Amino acid sequence: MQISTRIRLTLYFTALFGVIVASLAIASYLLIRNDAYSQLDSALQVATGATAMSAEHEFNEHSTKGAGETDVRSVLTETGNASLRHTQILVREGNRRVAYKGSKHSTTDLRTIDLGTLENRVTLRGLRIAYRELRVPKFHAVYQIYSARAIEPALSQLARLRVALLVLVPLGLGLAALAGYLLAQKSLAPIKELARTINAVTSTDLSARVAVTNPEDEIGALGFLFNSLLNRLEHAFNIQRRFMADASHEIRTPVTIALTAAQVTTRDADPSLRDCKESLQIIEQQMLRLGRIVQDMFFLSQEDTSSLKLNCREMYLDDAVSEAVQAAKTLARAKDQRLKLNTLTEARCLGDQDLLRQAILILLDNAVKFTPVRGNIEVALTLREQYWICSVTDFGIGISEEAQPRIFERFFRENQAGNGRSSGAGLGLAIAKSIVENHAGKLILVGSHPGLTTFEMAIPVFTEERSSRDPHENSLAVRM
Repeated sequence: MQISTRIRLTLYFTALFGVIVASLAIASYLLIRNDAYSQLDSALQVATGATAMSAEHEFNEHSTKGAGETDVRSVLTETGNASLRHTQILVREGNRRVAYKGSKHSTTDLRTIDLGTLENRVTLRGLRIAYRELRVPKFHAVYQIYSARAIEPALSQLARLRVALLVLVPLGLGLAALAGYLLAQKSLAPIKELARTINAVTSTDLSARVAVTNPEDEIGALGFLFNSLLNRLEHAFNIQRRFMADASHEIRTPVTIALTAAQVTTRDADPSLRDCKESLQIIEQQMLRLGRIVQDMFFLSQEDTSSLKLNCREMYLDDAVSEAVQAAKTLARAKDQRLKLNTLTEARCLGDQDLLRQAILILLDNAVKFTPVRGNIEVALTLREQYWICSVTDFGIGISEEAQPRIFERFFRENQAGNGRSSGAGLGLAIAKSIVENHAGKLILVGSHPGLTTFEMAIPVFTEERSSRDPHENSLAVRM
């Protein structure tokens, strides 16, 4: 049977408290018991001492032994009504009894106990006994002085103490168990609240949060971390939903156009060959566009799930830049644009040459797309601290200030009327940024305004120390 954490904590607390209380109870009982016997022995020692002093005085006052013993008996009789009334006192000389004082509080007569068993600090027949010798050199005599008291009062006191402990200890344990249960309930209340919050979280509603009353303690820190996790999940889900909505829209458009072209042709009773060719060309264009969108989405989905790996090796970034520029010149030639490549230096780095070339080509494709006919585009590769900086500058329409913070978002396209800025699916810069960041680099928009836009791609310089480690220990991606 499974026991709840609250019950286990209560049992642990009660057991610990019980051990402590039981130890204290036993220790207290033993201390009180020893103290009771110590007080009893002290009183008996005082009685034997006082009797010895009185007897020694009387013997010194008399010239005969008998007269001294007579006065000792008188003294014991007189002290019977004083401070020693609870104490029996017996004075003997060998087997001869010299004097005796009894006590009404004792049920056992000290005189009836065998002399061979009488010892100091011994308990016999309900009596606690003390013993002392008195030597009287004057009469060449040795007397034995015994004092005794009943131990019943001490035993009664100890019995009452045992009863009190037997009542108070279980009562204390019960109160401790109740206090432990309430304490465990209060301590585990945030955990219970956390469980309720977790149960309330669904894929469609991530708005639930744990109320953190004390972020300094362990449970408060756990609640804070859980809220942070929910914030990240909610942000990721929102991005995913927006991504799916945008992807659906982007995919629907070419599919709708291709389907319309096919339906128009098939529904024509007597379509001409020209109409069929035009429809097929439209379908081909839309399918190619759809293929590019799907390929880009596949790339980004693999990057998101960390299922892609870079094919990293030592390479020269200037080679990738040159290859990308050569490929982009074909696009620039169609618009009679001038694509200028500044002098390159050997840029030794560690990376995937195909993907880095793809990232540079995305920047060049955007530059060509948004630069007017017969415009200029410049590409440069320089060394800055520990990074190779590839900059792509165009002198086109620029990017508005409102759109600049969002240009690297997936499916984001700036809609500027009449400038063609909204063309494409809006995935290129997101892919380029992903590639660069997975090379431990950075891709930033340096600045943009009408007439000038500059992007910079920073890739770490190759070093022997870097080559001895995983070159992309902080990356997630990327190889298709």
